[in-house]
Amino acid sequence: GAVLRAQLGRLDEQTQRRHTNGRLLDELLSEIPGITPQYHDPRCTRNGHYGYIFRYDASAFAGISTKRFIAAIIAEGIPNQASYPPLHAMDLFTSGAYRSRLCPSVRNEEHAFLQNPFPNTERAAWHSVWIPQYALLGDEEDMHEIATAIRKVQQHAATLVQN
Repeated sequence: GAVLRAQLGRLDEQTQRRHTNGRLLDELLSEIPGITPQYHDPRCTRNGHYGYIFRYDASAFAGISTKRFIAAIIAEGIPNQASYPPLHAMDLFTSGAYRSRLCPSVRNEEHAFLQNPFPNTERAAWHSVWIPQYALLGDEEDMHEIATAIRKVQQHAATLVQN
């Protein structure tokens, strides 16, 4: 608790920095075909950015998978990760283990919601890339380096398909 309390003194400055750098990344990445920054509602005056999230369209990157794109960006020194898996695809639900947490009256019922295809959820999960919040604590030059790394991967995407 004492350590976290001491960290609160930096919260406002760090939140503002992540917000400012997030807006800069929005501008820089929106110029790259196949990269769509997450929508930013103009009513939001400050975003703490747990993670900077953008949509990746493989068709603008010679068809390389999201997984391959992520690996290429990491190789360029930019920390990032794939999205969390869709809830309905998690082992807890696919194995039926969730049933043990339900009350007996519904435990053995048919749960049709798990049979749906959820295309929007799938697309959001498997075509999203997250840059962790600590990467947004850098300076303006660091944000330009992120955009440059993504452009570089795009320029060399055809060779990444072959490897």
